[in-house]
Amino acid sequence: MKIEFGWHLDRAPWAYTRPGLNRIRVGRKNFTALLQTRLGITRPDTGHAERVSQYLERLQTIDTPDAWFHESFQVDPWSTAQELLAARDDAVSNGWGGLLPAQGPGSEAPSPLLQTLSAAEDAPGRLSPSLADDIAELLTALDSPLPLGIDELILQHPEHSFPQVWQVIIGKLRARGVHINEAYSAATQPTLTILTAETEWDAAEAAARWLASGDNASTAVVCSDSSALLDSYLSGHGLPTLGVGAPSVWRPRDQLIPLFFEVIWSPVNVHLLAELLSLPGSPVRRGAARHLLGALKAEPGIGGDAWIAAIADIEGDEHLGPDVARMLDDVFNTGLLIEESDVNGIQLAERADWLAARLHARAAIDETAKATASHLQRILALIKPLPRVSRRDLRRIIAAVITPSSGSLVSAEASPWLRLGHLAELTDEADQVLWWGFQGASAQHNRRWDAHDVAALAHAGVLLPAPEELSALEVTQTLAASTRTRNLVLVQIQQRNGERVAGNPLLEALVDAQPSGQAVSVAARLAAMTVGPEQLTDDVGRWSLAGRQAQLAPVPQQRPTAPVPLHEVAPNPALVPKRISYSQLSTLLGCSFAWALKHKAHLRVPDAAGVPAGNQMLGILAHKVVEVLHGELQPLHRSVPEAAEVSAVVGRLLPQLASELLLPGQLHRLAGVRATIEATVMTFFQQLQRGGVVLQEMEKEFSKDLTLTVGGSQLTVSVAGRADAVGIDAQGRTAVVDLKWSNTEKYLREDVQRGEALQLALYQWALNDTDVPPDFPAAYFLLKQGTFASAHPEFGAALQPVQDTPELWRRPVRAVEFTVEEVLAGRITATQPAENALAEGEPTAAALAAENERLHRKPNCRYCDFGTLCGLKGDYS
Repeated sequence: MKIEFGWHLDRAPWAYTRPGLNRIRVGRKNFTALLQTRLGITRPDTGHAERVSQYLERLQTIDTPDAWFHESFQVDPWSTAQELLAARDDAVSNGWGGLLPAQGPGSEAPSPLLQTLSAAEDAPGRLSPSLADDIAELLTALDSPLPLGIDELILQHPEHSFPQVWQVIIGKLRARGVHINEAYSAATQPTLTILTAETEWDAAEAAARWLASGDNASTAVVCSDSSALLDSYLSGHGLPTLGVGAPSVWRPRDQLIPLFFEVIWSPVNVHLLAELLSLPGSPVRRGAARHLLGALKAEPGIGGDAWIAAIADIEGDEHLGPDVARMLDDVFNTGLLIEESDVNGIQLAERADWLAARLHARAAIDETAKATASHLQRILALIKPLPRVSRRDLRRIIAAVITPSSGSLVSAEASPWLRLGHLAELTDEADQVLWWGFQGASAQHNRRWDAHDVAALAHAGVLLPAPEELSALEVTQTLAASTRTRNLVLVQIQQRNGERVAGNPLLEALVDAQPSGQAVSVAARLAAMTVGPEQLTDDVGRWSLAGRQAQLAPVPQQRPTAPVPLHEVAPNPALVPKRISYSQLSTLLGCSFAWALKHKAHLRVPDAAGVPAGNQMLGILAHKVVEVLHGELQPLHRSVPEAAEVSAVVGRLLPQLASELLLPGQLHRLAGVRATIEATVMTFFQQLQRGGVVLQEMEKEFSKDLTLTVGGSQLTVSVAGRADAVGIDAQGRTAVVDLKWSNTEKYLREDVQRGEALQLALYQWALNDTDVPPDFPAAYFLLKQGTFASAHPEFGAALQPVQDTPELWRRPVRAVEFTVEEVLAGRITATQPAENALAEGEPTAAALAAENERLHRKPNCRYCDFGTLCGLKGDYS
């Protein structure tokens, strides 16, 4: 058997231009496995995470308060064990046997690192062997008389460039009669072309055109990065795809276990819980997930009214039932783990029993679930023996088991070219080489050992290769491989996702190896060999790159056009609003396009994306605090709570309505929010008492018919909703307060001053038996600022409106009649794009509304979900 051996050949194809029997190419991993097989010393592989766990147990037996690694081990045991194990494997793979070097007179003692590694080697407990141990074992196993069946070993780079331990192994093979030869490296350097594009899109277009413009029978494509964009352009040319994906931990199957173990702790991260519920292949059944997502959208926490209602809905669902409801409530609510209570591995494994059962059931019908179930069993086996498991430890263990996986949206297809992962894998002659993802092919060689450790190990006969030597080995092998082609095209990009992409140090070596007729700098030669996509086409449309050409045909320039702001559709009675709330009314008056999409086409964002956060979450919390306090005060005939009562209610509602504030890192924000809510809620009740307003009901439901004149005929629309706070003043009049949480009070105060507080007017109209709303006390209460915005003195300093409530009501009614008439006639308008499209001098919507005595409402584009569909966000695709 002939074996070609190189440091970077583990992924290289066995044969390309010179196929033959009993001839293979291997790197150090595959060569080690081959020698083990021939010597009869193979053994089962053990996962890296399991080895870290075993080494952690060894470290526990030697850990003392004065141990060198003690403090790190107490804070983060898993990472400490992982780092020390990496150092141990590095030393062992270079021939270290676990003994400290002999200490002579006047010599320095071994470092604490080496002393720790040596003590861990002698510590009780099992440590499964790894590749490092396999390499070390070969040093003695090769003394065995068993035949190897190897006739010739061809080294792809000089023998002296290998690390010392491999030089010893090669020497032992020579002693056993194996012929050792070095591969011939041609002295001729290839013609080097460096294609540098601004973005990956430009690079992919040029690379695909280059492959499509020539005969690829003797071509190699080196793909060191994701080929997703390149595959798209290759498909456009009718060429086979490469199917190389980028490593990622964000694939749904890899996210399921990490998400589950994040949301079974208190306090719960509701945004991660929403992701788990909406994840493809989620362990929560779709119907149950829909109920729970709806609860999180209403109240961003767990255990509150919305959550309880969702569990009740699941229990009453004939396809789900009480068992499913009880289990989900236990896993995600009542049975949450508390880190401060010293959770052990057994408790954590018990919480995962439900997930294990769900994955086992899914694995019977879904092949991808088998890998996820296997990962879970590995994680559970690692955590069960642990007496205490922190969230940090758990994350470390999960990251060690679930490593980034590479998956492509398209699979690799049979192609005429040779596909490689790195140029160093090229061992056959190839006329043309295209290196895609050149910047991603650089290997990192970190410096683990200081000079004292290197010298100490050298005294023990262990020669550690320096990072510079390993980098030089990569450069040497890459340069040798480059001589096996006549034409080498490197593809570089300058930015990806808006960030600059670092270069590859190999570039300088490749450029420096190019022949130069005169003494010019490397920088000058680099500039001469670099070409951009814009330089590839001449005046007559002739495209050329690295010896390949194509004739391009001009096409008419096409610019994306913005969607039309006015959509003319046929009159449709289905567009008649039959039941309307204030929020729907505000949307209708502001933008009929957004109203039609949301309330007639029923378009909506996913529930997971709709979980409240920021001001919306804080508004829900503060509103509920007022509601709960009123419910407690009313039976006692009290109007103002004590400060301690407010604080207690806020503390009780936080996990139910704003659990985000209880997460790590939110301490200062939580303190600020609590102080604000507790102070402003007291202000709310105190001002109502001073103004003589008795609060009677929170979240008061109303429903009243509104008669409109549309197109000369009568149209009745039901107006329904809930008023935040309803009471009665000293004169027996209905008083209404709407609670708001906003960063500024400016806009609401301006609405009141202009006499355009439509929401307050609508509430007074709906709660009284009159055709127009009476001028009764009504106010906005700014929960963040602790102030009222009102034209009535019952709520403090009154603002002076420019028009009274009856007149305010007539103007929005006219606006509704006009908008509904437009909609029924089939004219749906995206308001802001229509404003932007107005020619100079044309009247605006506000001017037309004022001229016809209609209320004008600005569209709330900032919080609209349809900005892309109307073209306002500028994406016309």
